[in-house]
Amino acid sequence: MRTRGVVTVVAAVLALTAVGGCGDDEDGGGSTGAGGGGYGQSAGSGGRLMDTEPQGRPSAPTMADIEAFVSARTTCTDLHMEDVDSDHEDDPEAEQTGKLWGIKERAVCWDAKRMGVTLMSVDDMKSFQTQARRQESDWYLLGKDFAVTGGPTTTADLRGSGLLTLLCDPETRIPSGYTKEKGLVDGCTLTDFVS
Repeated sequence: MRTRGVVTVVAAVLALTAVGGCGDDEDGGGSTGAGGGGYGQSAGSGGRLMDTEPQGRPSAPTMADIEAFVSARTTCTDLHMEDVDSDHEDDPEAEQTGKLWGIKERAVCWDAKRMGVTLMSVDDMKSFQTQARRQESDWYLLGKDFAVTGGPTTTADLRGSGLLTLLCDPETRIPSGYTKEKGLVDGCTLTDFVS
């Protein structure tokens, strides 16, 4: 009789342990869905259901938000604000804060190989795309209200993050199956294809 009671208690403990181990732990140590860290959870599980649905390009309205977005996916250390592109200080059309480029704030941090990563808060994306096209610059990754540029490691790490490459070179062909979104400037396309 006593053995039957012990077996019942053990079975109940095992059932509770199995149920308790199904979800993601609070510290983010577990993984649910492709994104991990709580993505892919149903709304009833306390997860963010919207993360499983396409939402367009990500938004990061402040420099702190941009830094957090980039740092979650790649290395971005020693962030410092920068008003002028130090490599082109004498060029009046160089990428810089101000009305010409539509950049509200511009900062630089370093990747794991100590290459610069430029973070830009953009309040006029059409002006930004216009200047990028004029400068024949096809290395910008764009969100809704920010842009990032960096070396090959940063670009590879940000692939799949929702940022799209601004591509204005008519010679570059985008393979089938990749996103092709019309840019705000004629001749430019936004794509998730990174060559």
